[in-house]
Amino acid sequence: MEKHVYNSRQIRDIEQKAFASGIASESLMQRAGSAVFTLMRQQFSQARKIVVLCGPGNNGGDGYVVARLAREAGLDVCVQFSAPPKTQDAKTMAALCEQTGVVMSPWDGSLKPAEIYVDALLGIGLNAPVTGMLAAMVSALNHLGRPVVAIDVPSGINADSGAVMGMAVRAALTVTFIGYKPGLLTGEGASHTGRLVLKHLRLTPHFYPPTGVAGYLSQEELRFPRRPRNAHKGNFGHVLVIGGDEGMGGAVMMAAEAALRAGAGRVSVATHPTHVSALLARCPEVMVRGLTHAEDLVLMMESADMMVVGPGLGRLAWGQRLWALVRESQKPMVVDADALFWLAQEPFKRDNRVLTPHPGEAGLLLESYAARIQDIRPEAAQSLVERYGGVVVLKGAGTLVCSSEGMSLCPAGNPGMATAGMGDILAGLMGGLCAQFGISLKTAGEAVLVHALAGDAAATGGQRGLLATDLLPHIRELMNR
Repeated sequence: MEKHVYNSRQIRDIEQKAFASGIASESLMQRAGSAVFTLMRQQFSQARKIVVLCGPGNNGGDGYVVARLAREAGLDVCVQFSAPPKTQDAKTMAALCEQTGVVMSPWDGSLKPAEIYVDALLGIGLNAPVTGMLAAMVSALNHLGRPVVAIDVPSGINADSGAVMGMAVRAALTVTFIGYKPGLLTGEGASHTGRLVLKHLRLTPHFYPPTGVAGYLSQEELRFPRRPRNAHKGNFGHVLVIGGDEGMGGAVMMAAEAALRAGAGRVSVATHPTHVSALLARCPEVMVRGLTHAEDLVLMMESADMMVVGPGLGRLAWGQRLWALVRESQKPMVVDADALFWLAQEPFKRDNRVLTPHPGEAGLLLESYAARIQDIRPEAAQSLVERYGGVVVLKGAGTLVCSSEGMSLCPAGNPGMATAGMGDILAGLMGGLCAQFGISLKTAGEAVLVHALAGDAAATGGQRGLLATDLLPHIRELMNR
């Protein structure tokens, strides 16, 4: 169950199966509220004064359970509600809460003072912008600066896409139920959840569908086959990195070294002649050729098993001439950076490639814009596959890996990785792995996960100031687990 990500419809289906089996809905609500209260006390053990903000639905019902348990534990707790409870379970839990002596009052325009707040306003069904009173409550929470515990989903986050619906609560802790939701792991939603904890509420696997809307990429499944004793470099693929127009040689340099650290048997670089000496000085293991004439690339492509095209390619005539030759090749390839720009000018579909756009590049490929892509990340990834084929890696917080086989989501990585060169490292790493194991959803997902985990390992001394090349030794470690 931890290996999958479920959308809101699937979560509701799981709940209905549980209810049909004889599990009472009130019992599930009690389990949810109890899980939130326990985790809240663990993380904020010193907090004695709590305000629970409840909406009218079942998310609010969970909040009433938290308030009652807090009162029974001797804490100073009160409830502020946006509207009286409407569902039967929420009404029941509100009545029990009131019976324990919890003071409950409607929102009056200001938050009661507290050390910690519980967000039980909106659940997974949100599909319209947060406005009016709810917007005022969310805004007040965010401006106060106190820790917020969100129940299931921070209010204002679309559980399926991660989009902020007008405005959203920024939580310190989010306790989500039954299964991971895409909106908690990707896009803007990932920056609103704080610490994310999943609780299955004691539901067993037979309530769950075989797969979710996406796989959950986890470190535990990262295992690469051992190499045979009689292996030679020809067994592990020849990667050709193409790019590095004048002044942008660092991009191909990083991509080439990442391909080697991923285990590629041989790596060549086709780049602008001005970068040859620097590349050889930095990484003598790489074979480098300066391209005076674009046609010099043809022989290099013929000997390659996998191409990585785009790092530092540029959007000028030199890069355009190289792309014109690359697009005619039938060799498998990773298409990154400026190669995505050229692909967007004349789109064509092919299955033996991996596209690695960030949201801005995805916007170009789909004739849209970055902010829109961020609001519909899972849908955008699927649209890219439909239009361009192959495997698509939509980069960003909660990177999505998508193909006709399905989708995977990477929860690892950190904001320190928002720096120049990280995409070049990923492109080279992707090329190195695909040269060894072939292009597939699985291999692309492994490359994304190794990249993210290497970023996390490199950031143990702090995220600020992280360099792309700091990932390289950690990539090697992860490849040898």
